[in-house]
Amino acid sequence: MHKSDYILIVEDDPIIAKDIQSLLRSEGFEYISIAHDGLYAQDILASQAVGFVILDIYLGTGISGIEVASTIQKNYDIPFIFLTSFSDKETLEAAKDQAPYGYLVKPFQDRTLLTTIEVAWSNFEREKQLKQTNFNQKISHLTSQEQKLIAALIEGKSSKEIASTLFISVNTVKYHLKNIYQKMEVSSRSELLTKLL
Repeated sequence: MHKSDYILIVEDDPIIAKDIQSLLRSEGFEYISIAHDGLYAQDILASQAVGFVILDIYLGTGISGIEVASTIQKNYDIPFIFLTSFSDKETLEAAKDQAPYGYLVKPFQDRTLLTTIEVAWSNFEREKQLKQTNFNQKISHLTSQEQKLIAALIEGKSSKEIASTLFISVNTVKYHLKNIYQKMEVSSRSELLTKLL
């Protein structure tokens, strides 16, 4: 994990949040924000390039850490770990459903938190590389132009935008799409993206 990565601490206890922030700063991390509730955490996620999240499960009233984790899973490709005072089976099951990269029970040792962050980051990077390798294998039989077109599709570009980006006509985009669908054995853009991602 890079010391310049943006870390978000989502913790309703201000003392614990400040302690974690101080620990991370002492380890050389530069960009650290604290959110004491789930709504503010979601605002930060939407407006900042967050690279890692330390997330308490119970945040008092309002949006829970589980709900914030669900938002992360759906909308952001970033790792997060849970930090909680609860280790009961129900809490653990709810946490596992969100597929965190780590789970720490309070109180915790500083070294344990730092190690958990490092392992979580390492697992996230390994998973990302594996996904990229699998993705590359899935499209390796496509032409270079078709691969560029798929990259534009993943970015959410329309046929007109793809044509402009690749300096081809909209009809040529449609022609390539038809070939891609046939080669990938799908019948629509959404089917293609589901198969690839």
